[in-house]
Amino acid sequence: MSLLLKTKPYFSMPNYFILLCHIGILTTVRCFLQSAAPTLISSHSRSQKNEDCRITLLTKFSSSSSESNNHEQEQIQNIRVLYESEQLLAIDKPPHIPYHDDLSNDHKGILSCVRHAQLNHEINYQGRLYGVHRLDRVTSGILLFAKSSNVARDLSESFKQKYVLKYYVALSTQKPKKKKQGWVKGDMVPSRRKSWKLTDSYKNPAITRFYTAGLGSNYTTKKRDDGQERLVDDPTTLSSNIPKTMILFRPHTGKTHQLRVASKSVGLPILGDPIYSNSHEAKEMTRTYLHALGLYVTLNGENIAIYNPPTSWFHSEELMMYGCGQHMEQVLLG
Repeated sequence: MSLLLKTKPYFSMPNYFILLCHIGILTTVRCFLQSAAPTLISSHSRSQKNEDCRITLLTKFSSSSSESNNHEQEQIQNIRVLYESEQLLAIDKPPHIPYHDDLSNDHKGILSCVRHAQLNHEINYQGRLYGVHRLDRVTSGILLFAKSSNVARDLSESFKQKYVLKYYVALSTQKPKKKKQGWVKGDMVPSRRKSWKLTDSYKNPAITRFYTAGLGSNYTTKKRDDGQERLVDDPTTLSSNIPKTMILFRPHTGKTHQLRVASKSVGLPILGDPIYSNSHEAKEMTRTYLHALGLYVTLNGENIAIYNPPTSWFHSEELMMYGCGQHMEQVLLG
């Protein structure tokens, strides 16, 4: 089976045919990004001068927010600078940080965090940075800032005209019930508890392409037996928070909570999502497993391709106990 990745003439690039085999789409994304720009900016292996630059920030987390997990607390956040040029700065946003300051919870937003890092000279660039797109509080990954109002305008127009290719990766405790890949389309309207829901209308639809791959079934976990902990292989004893499916998203629009709603609508709620998954199970997780994985854009003649796998997932204690960290590392890093 093949997939045609169509890019608008703005890119001046050929179309790409992709052979889909299991999770081969992720390998294709890496290859596509690498061929799209002279230098692939990767958080896993980079030769750029910013590869060791980290912004150390103290942010205050509050569990009173509807977007918060039970394990959030005041802690140090390390924000990596993924890429910097004369036009823009790209960072690896950690989870739990909102875009703007949350005054009700005394929680610093990512804009304030980055500006604070500039004041502390943890970022060499001391000029004004302009936000051009957003990530949800719970989402980690690639976030771009423009270095001038003109670049911000050009980037904003690129996002508006859908010239920016974006890829996200997520985990779910469910297995696909209807289809393993496809489209999710429909208008989104506000629902209860600051959530959104998908409708059958198409006046201004959210559009998402998704692909899935199973993470295997040979998991082991710990269970308490007469006060003792031991490893077991019986699936009936396993925690309901075992990640069973990896999901790759290619959003064609940029609506609030779009990927989280799309994931739930196809029966694959994202692991740890405090709004769209089982709230009791989400409280057991330290984060929502949704990450901005890849991005490609042509900006004033500069081809920019960034591939930023969620390497912290590979060594996460709550994922390693189920034995899937190594599998994810092979899939995302090749």
